[in-house]
Amino acid sequence: MDVNYEILPMIILLTSAFFVIYFLMYYRFIYSVLDPLFLFVFTTSFASVLAIQIVPTVKDLIHFFVCQSSVWAGFAIAHHRTNYSFSGINITNKVHEFSGQSLLKCITYIFLVLYILSNLVIGYVKGFALLSEAPSSAKFANFQEGFGLFRKMNWALGTFTIISFVFLYLIQGGKKYFLLILIVTFFSSLEGSKAALLQIAISAGIVIYHPMFSVRREALKKFRRYMPLAFIGIFGVVFTVLLKENDGLNGAFLAFVRRLLYSSDSLIYFYTPVNIDYFGGYSIADYFARLVNPIFGFLRLQPYQEALGNILYDNLRPPGSVIESITVGPNAPFYLEGRIYFYYWGAFPYCAIVGYLYGAIRIYFFSLMRTSAFYFVFIGSFCHFAQAILVDSNLAVTQFFNLFFFTIPIFILVSLLLTGKLTVRFNKNLKRFKFKILHKYDSN
Repeated sequence: MDVNYEILPMIILLTSAFFVIYFLMYYRFIYSVLDPLFLFVFTTSFASVLAIQIVPTVKDLIHFFVCQSSVWAGFAIAHHRTNYSFSGINITNKVHEFSGQSLLKCITYIFLVLYILSNLVIGYVKGFALLSEAPSSAKFANFQEGFGLFRKMNWALGTFTIISFVFLYLIQGGKKYFLLILIVTFFSSLEGSKAALLQIAISAGIVIYHPMFSVRREALKKFRRYMPLAFIGIFGVVFTVLLKENDGLNGAFLAFVRRLLYSSDSLIYFYTPVNIDYFGGYSIADYFARLVNPIFGFLRLQPYQEALGNILYDNLRPPGSVIESITVGPNAPFYLEGRIYFYYWGAFPYCAIVGYLYGAIRIYFFSLMRTSAFYFVFIGSFCHFAQAILVDSNLAVTQFFNLFFFTIPIFILVSLLLTGKLTVRFNKNLKRFKFKILHKYDSN
């Protein structure tokens, strides 16, 4: 499906209509334009236009839209059970307490050093993806041949450090934290991802719009004041990548429109006879086996399985063709995973569970009132990665595991070395798990 200026008005009209519908469905769950849920609504509007053009039968098209409704139903159930509403997120008189800020600061500095070293190693050995001729391809090629560990480390530590520095900046103030945020942002942009700076802004928004900080109107005003500058930086990186990979500004713009329209490009590959036949033999057992594969693969307990999106792409290659480059297929969103593993009707409850899980994770984070500072940032990072549940469950599991693997062991080690005890406050009633070795340490 080619995108050109002649059909742009129709694309914009249809997308706008879908956006209004989806926004009305989700608006009470959204806290900002930088909320991942808002971005989901925005991209799903384009995906719906693509579905109308690509999905071959009315029955399959109905399936696509019922899956979208099922995810919304899961969200609604999660919020109904907790009675939580983001519409009142800026008004709260509840007491919030996050202890152990000195320990968090020490751990975050360690993570920052590891994150910078990881990027410098990649830059020295492979080169920075953003500076290459084809950034989108380089960002994957740079992490091949045993360098995947660095990508996993960057995902986990980069997100954690941003959220932590934003938290410390709002709690303690000081220009140094703002400078450190810029350093992480700089290295993140060099990774070649078109959405790198957007993910940084999302991380900051997760903290700033937490009820503890949303009542600090000065912080919100400052964040909103810098938001236009953030969008300029985001689009600057996006079009830097697109201009490198396309001929001129006109080609870059059309590529940008295609990128939005193809936010669900897996539809293009799935609804072909070869892929429908191929995935017809999959079952729920394959889903759970594939779900844990990123963990077992990382631990070398079993080989990594090819991503669904890569299989979708490779199945369409001509017979006998030689694969000369890295296959970078699309993600497999909830509606395709549901269709492949749970079949036509089973996909609907699966999508509802996906929506419920993502809603419950968000509610849990934004309901935190009294906990340790490390736990707050850890759950904030977990909440950030949870958006991947809607995009690709394997990606979500990978990012959850990376976060745990690269942060928790260091937290335990540093906590025991500096404080002589391990104390984790994990709920609003300030109940704690404590493992004491030698001496007491000031938790502030």
